[in-house]
Amino acid sequence: MIDSVNNEKIVYFKKLREAKYIKDAGKYIVETEHLVSEAYKAGLLESLIVENSSDFELDVPRIIVSKKCMEKISLLKNAPSVMGVVKLKENNTIKGNKVVVLDNVQDPGNVGTLIRSSLAFNVDTVVLSSTSVNIFNDKLIRSSEGTIFNVNVVVMDTLKAIDTLHKMNIDVYYADMFGEKEVSEIKPLKYALILGSEGQGISERVKAKADYGIRLDMCDKCESLNVAVAGSIIMHSWR
Repeated sequence: MIDSVNNEKIVYFKKLREAKYIKDAGKYIVETEHLVSEAYKAGLLESLIVENSSDFELDVPRIIVSKKCMEKISLLKNAPSVMGVVKLKENNTIKGNKVVVLDNVQDPGNVGTLIRSSLAFNVDTVVLSSTSVNIFNDKLIRSSEGTIFNVNVVVMDTLKAIDTLHKMNIDVYYADMFGEKEVSEIKPLKYALILGSEGQGISERVKAKADYGIRLDMCDKCESLNVAVAGSIIMHSWR
């Protein structure tokens, strides 16, 4: 059992919470039994980190540490008894006929929820713009409930993504409260849906390059919806 927070392995695991080290190492840390189990099912779990009181096991190497070491590694207020070292799965190719593009979406909870909805409603690829929240953000991964391990997530500039989608003969729609088409009026067999940042929405450059603007009609008492809610409704409508 590792008991010292200054042990080289504990120091290494702590570094794997930072984006710059994740890229270099090609792996990162996830917390809780659920996320660890989902990573294992996806074939991405490299090893287990377990508190010495835990009997949690999977068919991967198991590293036993003390509670104080778990607390050192954890980003949560209450450190779990199980963590996992997960192999980095970097995708650079947009695949499939249903794509969601997140343009400068900053809230990790919203991005995690949208990834979860993408899996639920048959979206093939989620494109995260380079200006959006970091894909390895701990809250993002937790909000996705592990679905991130089963979705093709690509980090790419939004304008470059639109060019790629057009070459794939996929129409690009952007969600906007003034969009010319109401979501229920159309049901495309293939599509790319761009969702904009929580505060600023879709940039004019992106609108100019996309094909259509779409809107969700709602009662006069509500001006807009959270991006994760709006995106999920559209994905469900077009599933």
